[in-house]
Amino acid sequence: MRKLPSIVWLLSSGLFFVGAGQAVVFITIPPLARDLGLSEIQTGIIFASSALAWMVFSPYWGKLSDRIGRKLIVVIGLLGCACSLILFSSALTLGTSEILIGWKLLAILILARMINGILGSATRPGAGAWVADVTNLEERGAGYGRLNSGFSAGRIVGPAIAGFLLVISYTLPFYIFSIGLGLVALLLIRQPSIKNKDKNDQKSGDLRLFDNRVWPFLLVGACLGVCNAALVQTSSFYFQDVIVPKSSNAIALASLGFMLTAFGSILGQLILADRLRVSPGSLIRYGTLFCAVSLFCIALSNSLYSIYISLFLFGLGQGTQSTGLAASISLSVGPENQGKANGFMGMVLPIGHIISPIIAMPLYMNSPENPYILGGITMFGALIFIQINSRHIWIRRKGYKKINIERNQSIEES
Repeated sequence: MRKLPSIVWLLSSGLFFVGAGQAVVFITIPPLARDLGLSEIQTGIIFASSALAWMVFSPYWGKLSDRIGRKLIVVIGLLGCACSLILFSSALTLGTSEILIGWKLLAILILARMINGILGSATRPGAGAWVADVTNLEERGAGYGRLNSGFSAGRIVGPAIAGFLLVISYTLPFYIFSIGLGLVALLLIRQPSIKNKDKNDQKSGDLRLFDNRVWPFLLVGACLGVCNAALVQTSSFYFQDVIVPKSSNAIALASLGFMLTAFGSILGQLILADRLRVSPGSLIRYGTLFCAVSLFCIALSNSLYSIYISLFLFGLGQGTQSTGLAASISLSVGPENQGKANGFMGMVLPIGHIISPIIAMPLYMNSPENPYILGGITMFGALIFIQINSRHIWIRRKGYKKINIERNQSIEES
């Protein structure tokens, strides 16, 4: 078993700081929103603005990385995330000091998240395509598992730091992660540009959104994005309103829940994908099943113990499924379309953050359990869809390693 290239670790480090920064934003905004005079719907709009920009620009950055290379695209994404965090923390400082209030505060927070969506969206497509450039067919799942584990690890460290430091300062975690993003960007600039050695060997044509090679994975990815967004945007409220309604430590307890979710993701990415090298199709199946079951368990949770176990299981499913999807969509296209394929996946995952304020938030306001019940139904539907499309090359359980590389761009006839 060949050792994965060191650049995968460096890219994973970049996603670590991206994940940590995102986690701090998600943990900070819901509880602070009420103190800042922002409603649940306005909070959802802040999340949705970033997701909308991410969805629009992710395919563009992916396609551009196929033309000009991965390094510049990833660096732009990391620095964009850093600028977004700095502006966001500054807006929070001015808001808590009542220097910025009302629509002016809301506008600055939306602007900060838009910067994250416009520039930060370059990170994932560029990094994912870079991993595809330096890994072979059998290593692809392990490579994406290690790459995504960095983001998941950041989601653990982010809430851990937030839970302790936000009591002292709302801005310190944002600046720490911004510095980390800048340092990784500097290290990447010093890396040699990698040319795809197979680029002239395969011709798969221009990749379209509804291409048969990729759309099944994009649809499942959209389902995951919707369920994840609903969980992220409502879980802090769920802790405050249902799990520990009378506790003054709701933020810290919700932070621990996010940490357990991320820890579950890491186990799925590093153990099942990286160490055991489970096939991409099996990763998708197991992950989807774990997500479906865990969402129903969250809806039934009424104690810290039950919701923590449920959140851990959701993280395990999310990490397993997302890695399988990333590996499958990469293996389904040629090297000249790696950036575009990763960009498409980056486009569908944020859909949930656009839909959630419209669907999940009103459902939550009607009954806190409703978003999780709908999410469980959605994931079971995705599992049925996967079984229906089980003849797709990269959803097969067995034999995927024996497929000739020249057939990676095609899908079997039903």
